[in-house]
Amino acid sequence: MSQTTLPDTQKKGLAITSLVLGILSLTCFSILAGIPAIITGHVAHGRAKKSPAEYGGAGQAIAGFIMGYVSLFLALFLVPILAAMLLPALAAAKHKAQEINSMNNLKQIGVAFRIWEGEHNDQFPFNLSQTNGGTLELCHPDSRGFEQNPVPTLMVMSNELSTPNILVCPNDPAKHVAANFASLTADNFSYQLRTGPDINDRHPQEVLMVDPINGLVLRCDGSVSRDLTYKKQPTP
Repeated sequence: MSQTTLPDTQKKGLAITSLVLGILSLTCFSILAGIPAIITGHVAHGRAKKSPAEYGGAGQAIAGFIMGYVSLFLALFLVPILAAMLLPALAAAKHKAQEINSMNNLKQIGVAFRIWEGEHNDQFPFNLSQTNGGTLELCHPDSRGFEQNPVPTLMVMSNELSTPNILVCPNDPAKHVAANFASLTADNFSYQLRTGPDINDRHPQEVLMVDPINGLVLRCDGSVSRDLTYKKQPTP
């Protein structure tokens, strides 16, 4: 005599929903699916315990709310810890990228100086009188040769420099890019220019310009290198 199997009439919809939400919370939606997974899982599990004949899926409900709790833990505790560990590395990577941009700025400025001197008897602007298109009379270098009034020299080179953007170091929050060369001021220049009769391509290793933020040096031959002796030390 064959035995008839009664159809499974237990309701499992809420338990299955919790299980699906739990899986989604661990794969892509995090706490957006994790919290509903916990709520629906507990409700479905409670129903299954109280009315096992009517409600099933207790195991699925447990799996659902456990995965929901795991996603909640990851979102609230583990992710912030990982972020805190990664932030310094990301900041260092950003600083390095900005340093590379500054190095490119100095290289472009070096090219501009060499183009200008090629058109002005092999002289940089600060070694040529105003009557010949230079800025010699306007220069005031300090004891180390660093120009205290670099703006006139930069302005006469506006065609060669092309854009004032390259005059600001990306790591320098104190300076901002000028709208154009006509409005250029010291606030639009991050670097330190050196002037004087020995600053020319006949002295290729003489320092022409310094990036004090990153400790980079542009020499008269157009090369750019790191020299931390020129790097400005942070104020305590």
